[in-house]
Parts: sequence; structure tokens; C-alpha cells
Amino acid sequence: MKTINWNQMSELGLIERINREVLHPPGLAMSRDVGTGVSEKVLVSDDGVFEYAPEINNKPLSKEQISEKLNKL
Repeated sequence: MKTINWNQMSELGLIERINREVLHPPGLAMSRDVGTGVSEKVLVSDDGVFEYAPEINNKPLSKEQISEKLNKL
């Protein structure tokens, strides 16, 4: 079984997707240490709102694209 860290999850676009679709609506956001690839906490918004800046609007990768990238890791 292969394992990946949170930096690799980010490369796959999965942290952004988890944040946008699951965590941001209730005011939460996953964070990670870029240097270590470790996520030690989830941030809780003071005002109940989390959203990415408008310029961060990546198109989510397809399942096939994610699988392809995972095979290369």
C-alpha cells in the first residue's frame, strides 16, 4: 500500500476540493505545513466564513487525472 502526505494531496487538488466542498461551508479550513507535508490542525473561522481568493479557481482534476498522478508518485 502506498501512502502520500498532505503536500501530495495538495498537488492532486484534493485539499482545495475538500476545503471548498466540505470544510468551508461550515467555516472550517484544513491547513498544512508546506515544509513537512503535515496537517496538524483545522482552522475555525471567527465569522463562520472561509473562502479562497477569487484568483484561486482551479478546475478539479478528474478521477483519471488523479489516478495518473498517483501512479507517478
